[in-house]
Parts: sequence; structure tokens; C-alpha cells
Amino acid sequence: MPDLDDLALWNHQRAAVDECERYFAQAPQGRSALVHYPTGAGKTGIMAALARRRATTAPVLVVCPSAALVAQLEGQFRAGFWEKIGAAEEWHFRHTGLLVISKVDKVVELIGDAQGEEVAIFATIQALQQIHADELAYAKLAGLFGTVFFDEGHREPAPQWARAARGLGAPTILFSATPYRNDLKVFGVDQDFTSFLSFEAAAGQGLIRPVVTEEMALPQDATGFAAAVIARRDELLAAGRILPNHKMIIRADQESEVSALFFAFSQLLAGRGDGVLAIHDTFDTEGPPGAQKLGKVPANLSERAERFLIHQHMLTEGIDDPACTMLALYAPFRNERQLVQQVGRLTRHPGPLGQAAPPALVITRPSDGVVSMWNRFLAYDQACVANGGRPPLRDQAFVDRVLEALPDLDYVDGQFRRRADLANDGIQAEIRVPLSAVIFETTPAFDLDAFEAAISAQLSEEDRIEQASGPIKQDPTCRFHLSISLTQSPLLAESLFQTASLEITAYAHRNGRLFFYDSGGLWADELAEIRGRLGPRRLGALLPASSKALTAVTLRNTDLGPLALRGRSFQAPSVTRAGVFVGEHTNVVTRATGRPTDTVRRTLGFTSARVRQGEGPQATLPEFSAWCTDVSAELDANPAPSQLFERFANSVDPPADTTPHNILVDLDAYKNVFRTEDNRIVSFDLDSACADIALVAGGPAGFLHRFELIVDGNPVHVWIRWDSKKQKYWLSSRELTQFHDRSNPKVTLLHRLNRQQPFRIILEGATVFAYGRFYSIDLQLGQANGAGALVLGLLHAIPGLQAITSEKGNLSAAAATWPPLSLFGKIDEELRAPGPGAFGRVFEALVCDDLGTEVADFIGVDEAGGSRVVFIAAKWKAGVPGGGATGIYDVSAQALKDLAYLKADAQPLPGAARKWDGDWMHTGGRVPRRRVGPNSAAFRKLFQKVRGNPAAGREVWIVLGGGILSRAAVVAGVNAPNPRAHTLQLFHLLLSLYAGCQSIGVDLKVFCAP
Repeated sequence: MPDLDDLALWNHQRAAVDECERYFAQAPQGRSALVHYPTGAGKTGIMAALARRRATTAPVLVVCPSAALVAQLEGQFRAGFWEKIGAAEEWHFRHTGLLVISKVDKVVELIGDAQGEEVAIFATIQALQQIHADELAYAKLAGLFGTVFFDEGHREPAPQWARAARGLGAPTILFSATPYRNDLKVFGVDQDFTSFLSFEAAAGQGLIRPVVTEEMALPQDATGFAAAVIARRDELLAAGRILPNHKMIIRADQESEVSALFFAFSQLLAGRGDGVLAIHDTFDTEGPPGAQKLGKVPANLSERAERFLIHQHMLTEGIDDPACTMLALYAPFRNERQLVQQVGRLTRHPGPLGQAAPPALVITRPSDGVVSMWNRFLAYDQACVANGGRPPLRDQAFVDRVLEALPDLDYVDGQFRRRADLANDGIQAEIRVPLSAVIFETTPAFDLDAFEAAISAQLSEEDRIEQASGPIKQDPTCRFHLSISLTQSPLLAESLFQTASLEITAYAHRNGRLFFYDSGGLWADELAEIRGRLGPRRLGALLPASSKALTAVTLRNTDLGPLALRGRSFQAPSVTRAGVFVGEHTNVVTRATGRPTDTVRRTLGFTSARVRQGEGPQATLPEFSAWCTDVSAELDANPAPSQLFERFANSVDPPADTTPHNILVDLDAYKNVFRTEDNRIVSFDLDSACADIALVAGGPAGFLHRFELIVDGNPVHVWIRWDSKKQKYWLSSRELTQFHDRSNPKVTLLHRLNRQQPFRIILEGATVFAYGRFYSIDLQLGQANGAGALVLGLLHAIPGLQAITSEKGNLSAAAATWPPLSLFGKIDEELRAPGPGAFGRVFEALVCDDLGTEVADFIGVDEAGGSRVVFIAAKWKAGVPGGGATGIYDVSAQALKDLAYLKADAQPLPGAARKWDGDWMHTGGRVPRRRVGPNSAAFRKLFQKVRGNPAAGREVWIVLGGGILSRAAVVAGVNAPNPRAHTLQLFHLLLSLYAGCQSIGVDLKVFCAP
């Protein structure tokens, strides 16, 4: 084994190596050691020296967060670090390899071929997790490594990280600059084996740069921000506080911000020698060096000449460039760990070590709270010093001290109570739980003992300190865990004040199902042998068709029409009889309450697979067990669910084919919300919000499909892809990153669309994506008298509408009417001609209400011969009429919005009293608004009289000219064996409009081309 005395290690590095070797010598079973050093203080050297000595007996595995860091560490182990400190050739690793799931066999082969010589294998955290999830691949690594070095790189540790590392059965060293409580618990760190160097000590010893923060009134918009930080760097350079080669990292919070900042810096730095580099994993290589966008961190970053480096998350680890000395925060951090991670890129000492280095600079807004965050990190650093180099840890001893503060006996809730002895075996009899459980389906390999151990581990990971656990006395297939959770009060922004609460976890395994209840919301979905939550169809059997009544139902609407109700709830003695409405099959049941028998009241949560019976924690653990048995027997009997559920759509798992075919974006919700870079209000063509999605090459990485929106009159390409990991559709569009929220300039339109998912997507078959979930909607459009017949019944073919060449014509002077080939002209002609026209009988009173405070383009009223009031909305588009929804989204939204004026008890029509006595005026053209009948005052009086007559007809007409809609095309689409996406989208849109009309007793007619 190489002699450590031969290495030119710094004293703090040697101390860490010695402490770790003490850990190896004692090898506490299943426990890890910790090296707690700030970034830049030489953790790589500690790791390399330890690895080389440990590799003499067995290969070592080095795990770190990113591929870039893997490559960097492998280079250091092979030669880089040893050459830097002048170590002898024997220290160099001659055998190294990369571990990914596709190369497990090659790694095993490499180790065998080394024939006992030193081997170091490197893997990313993600790669080790993937291998751990593959039992066969992971089994090949069993016993292969003698040591695991885990560099968590400031990241918040996930439980599966530790499981993947500990499952290798090798001593593990955790390297961290911010080892908070979760790290220690997840990795099972034995604090008796901790090597610690504080940030303050490392800076004081000249091992890293110190850090200072500077608050500035930085503008919120990208251009203003860029100008401010460029000017500040120029000032620092002129004052001699930085060197010409020093670089500034710019941190943004999303891809759109990175793009906007890159554009701003590129414009402002044009003609200068500073240069800007923007890095984001969604970027393709674009532009020359000096003004370039990249999709990954370049290996030669330290050699590049750009002085401004913009990123979201890609420059937070694995960056070893002492020229990075400044950080400017365009977006603040969500937590202090992220801040420490980012600042760690600035603390690399430029050398020589041991001499004080000029401080790094963090520039931020006062409102971001970064100064307070950094000061709290320094305070934590000092707390570790005061605790003997050990990070603070909440444990059982801490809980015992909290419980001891309670009185031995007190009078509470009407009785004298003694302080609970939670560890006493008799506590089981006192526990009360609600009759409530999430129902999971399990695999045949499900093992209750293993599951109990996994829950204990997860409680520890969640910082819930277990007090008692095990089978209940009456039934070993029912288990419980009693734990104490310490929760930070939300009433305090910075100070620590935690509330102790007693939590219960109870579960029972019944015939391939796990009934699981946890009072603290513990997430059990990812534990071994859990197949998934019980589906809505099976769960619905717990409110069967034989139920006495369904008394409450909560629904969510899959229709994203601009004015459609997003959800509704019904409560009645019998919802089955009381809750009928148009368009039920486009709604999904999320919650239902009913009485399956006279004595049982039960609530089902279909999205969570939860069943609840009764109110509050009133059942003993044996009663909970018996209830699980009874419910399981009901599920086994599998009665037909209540027929009410058949009226609604069901949520489904993501289909095998998630290819999007058509999208309807709820752009109406963002009207007047977003502005351009020069602060103009962004306008949307709402008709373009419904668009077909095409397979197109040349998109950003991973994006294969694209659709088009019309924004500010210009076509905007938007790329879309399904993310199976995040379970959502992601959009990408450089143009949409240029529009920002008027109240928060850092929120772009693209960011808002990706975050809120305000769109409905049609897939193949009867599946739609809405509200971030998939739903099955079996429309059966071609069935006689079915849903398709309803839509076709709304469509009225008018010959000649396809030949219309404009909506209003191009009038430039006063005229009696609109041009004959305009849609307004066609409507006016047909509704004023003697005798019935193409739209039916003419009106005794007709006005043009277009422009200004319009509720429709035309308003017609009849009192004699069948009283009626009609709102007429006209829409024209060039092209060949088809069978989809494109082109009618805007006019449908307008019709829905103005329905309120057709209610029998509605307010008067808006606008001036004599509005229709004047002329319609547009681009120089003039036409009298009063087309038929009395003056404005008399028209208003007639309208209100007829509208208030219960026997009068109230109608909305939509007249579509040119290339919008053809009834024949819709008929063909509806009758197709597999209706296309645009047909389904049209159905949803017209059904939403029809349902809105019918809700106030208004009839709908859609006039279109034959």
C-alpha cells in the first residue's frame, strides 16, 4: 500500500484521510463516514488518496452528480491530481472505467482483466439509480467494490441514492460541503467518523476565496439587468478589484430567462471583447465563440475568453475555473443549499494556497434576501464548529427532551390525563385511527415484513422519529408505526420554532391489496412491490349500483373552453336524479359520497384511490383491520359501480402512444397579461389557439412535434414533447420567451404555459390530456343519435358561404350595405330580403352591433309571428372549409361571453342609448347600423320586452364564411371509424358552447358551408 507520507498533502487533507482510515479500521456495520469540507478545499485530493490506498485490496466506486464531474474526477485519478502534487507514478490509477446500465458487464470484465491491480470505477448518481432499479444488473455489482465514495455536490439527497449506495455492501464515505440533517439520516452517517473544516477556517487559511455580497437595485427586465451588471463589472475592473480575465456567472431560473439574457448581453457587448456564453440543456449550438449558446458545459471552459456566463443550473457543479469570481443573480434561489452550491463555483483559490485571496463577489437585489441566506449559512457553519465539527441532528434524545417538558398529569378535554409512554406495549390499545385508506395493488412478491422495514426507513428519511411499531396483537397482517414529527411553524420567516405532533401509520394486506393510512401524508407509491393505486373502475365498486343513494359528487371538466366551468360539485339526497347537465361525458368524477347501505356512509377519492368511512379517528387498530377485510371482500365481489359514473369520463394512465395530434391552448386567460420586450401588450389570435400538431424535424433536442400560434399577427412555432418522468407535456419556443408578465417581468409566456399546462391535447383514440392528466372520453361520434348527431344537429349548411371573400369588405366611403361577397353583406341581404332567406324568416327589427361595446355583430328581434331575440356572430377566414375547430375558437368565446345579455332577467344591452341611430364606421367605410325596424330607443324597448317573455325564443347564431367549416367535412369526420383529432376538438368546442347556451335556455345554430 502506498505510503501517505510520500504525498504532499495539506494538513487538513491529511487529517481527513486519517479520520476516514480510522473509520475503515473500525467499519461500523451499515454506517457511513462524512467529509464535511467547503467547495475548493481539496476534497478531490482526499478522495484520490483514500481511493488509491483502498484500491490495493478491492476496486473503488466513485459516485457524483454529473457526467462532467465524472469525467473531471476520472482525469484527476488517472494523472491530474498526482501530477499537480508531484506524486510518484505508483499513485496513478492505470485502470478506470465508467459505469452505466449498458456497461455493467464491461465494468465487471474490466475489473477481472485488471488481475488485482488498482481499479477506480466512476458513475453518476442517476446511473447508479438506474442500475439499482434493474435487479439483474444490480446483482452483478454485489461484492464487487471494497469502498464507495459518494460526492453529493450540495444536492438534496434522495432516499434512493442511499439505498443504491448502501446496497453494494461496502464502506461508504459521503463528501459534502452542506451536510444537513437529511444527508446524515439518509446515508446513515456515524458522526463519530466526521472530518470537518469550516468555511471560515478554510478562507482564513488561504485555502479558498472568501465571499462578500453586494446588494444593488437591479432591473427586472433582461436588458436593464444586463446593462447594470456589465457596468458594475467595468467599475470593478477600473478600481482594480478584479482582473481583466475574471468572469461573471449569471444565474437565471428558467430556459426562457437564459435566452432573454443572452439576447440582451449579446446586444450590449457587441463590439467589445468581453463576450457572452449561454448554456442550457435545451439549447443547440448556436453562434460563434464570444456570443454563443451551448447545450452543455464545454470541457475547455477555463480556457474560453467569454467573461459573462449565463445558465440556469449547469454551472453549479464540476466547474474548476479560478477566473470565475463574480455571481450576479437575475433570479433568486429557492433554498440556501442552492445558494451555497452556486457560490462554491467562485471560491476556487487562484494560488498559491496558504495566501489570502481577494474575495469573490455576489451581486443581488435587496428583495432577494440573499444576504440573509448567506449569513444563515455562515451561522450554520459556526454551529457545526460549536458542535465539535458535527452537523446538528434531531434524534430520539431530542424528542425525549421535548416530551419530558410535558407535565406528568393534566386535566384536558374533560378528563385527567397522564403523559403518554409511547414506547410502552400497551399504547396499542389507546391508538385511534379513522376508517380511511389509500388502496394499492401489490405484486405477488409483496412481503409485509420488508414493507414494514421500508416504512420505518422512510419515516426516518421524512424526519419522523419512530416510537413504536409492529403487528397489532390481534392480526399480524395489520401493522402500525407511531412516530413524532417536528414541523417548522409557517408563522416565522427565519427563526426556528418547531411543533411536535404524534402521527400514526397503519396498513393491512388483503388479497393482493394494501390498505394504507398515514396521518402525516407519507408517500408509499415508490416502495418495493407496490404495483400502483387502485383504478377508478375497481374503486367505484365500493359505491355499487345497489347503493341507497349517491349524495355528493365533485367533477372536473376536461373542456378547456375559455368560459367553460372548470369543475362543479353536487349535493342532493340523490345526485343521480338531481345532477343532470349537458356535456357530462367530458367531466371526470374526482370524488363521490354515498350510502352503499342504510348504515354506511362512504367517500371515494378517485384521483388518490382513497376510501373513507365515517368521520375522524374513532376506530381501534383491530377495528381498522376488520374494516380493511370487509372492504377487500366488497372489492373481491366486484359489483357494478353506480350507474351515475357511466355518465362521466374516467381518468386513465398515460397511454402507450402519447403522440399529440391537436391542441387547444387557453390563450384567452392571458389576454392583456403579457407584454413584449418594448412593453407593448401582446395580442393573441384566439382562433390559432386550436391547432393541429405535426411531426417536424429540426426542433430542439427531444422535441419532434410542432404547432403554430398567431401572436401579434405573426406565426410562432411552438415545439412540444411528452416527458414521461415529469408526466407532463413540455413546450419550447424562443419567440414565447420574449413575452413577459406585466406584473412580473421574469415570468415569460412559455414559462407560464409549461407551469400551468392550460391546454387540452387530443391523442389517437378516445384519450384527451387536460388539467395535466389523461382522460378517456368514449364519444362514439358515429353512433346514431349519439354525441356526433348532437353536433351535426347544430350545423346548418348555407350554399355560397364558402365563396365569401372577406368578413366586412373594404368599404372606404358611405354605403347602403356591405359588399356582396363579404360575410356582413351576405347576412344583411338574407335577413332583409322579402320573404324567407337562407337563414329563415327575416326580422322585424335588425341592427348591426359590431365594434365598440358589441354583444354580437347583428341583433335581431321579432315580436309578431313567433317572438324571438337572436345574437348573430360572424366569422370569416380565407381558404378551403374543413371539419375542424380551427377558426371558430374566438367567435365561440365571444358568443359565450355575451350570453349573459340573453338571460330573461338580464341587464340592458350595453352602449349609448342612441347607439344604433348612427353609422357603423370602419377604415373609412360607413353603413347605417339600423338595418330594419325602429330607432335605437324603440329597439331597446322591444328587445327587453321580447327577451323577458318566457315563451319567446332566444338564440345564438354563428355564421362562418370562407374557409372555416364545411358540414360535409364534419359529417365525414364524425362517421370515420377513428375520428381525427381536429374532429374531436371541434366536438369539444361546440359542445362547450352548446352547454353554455342551454344552461340559460338559449338555442344554438351554426351556419357554415355545405
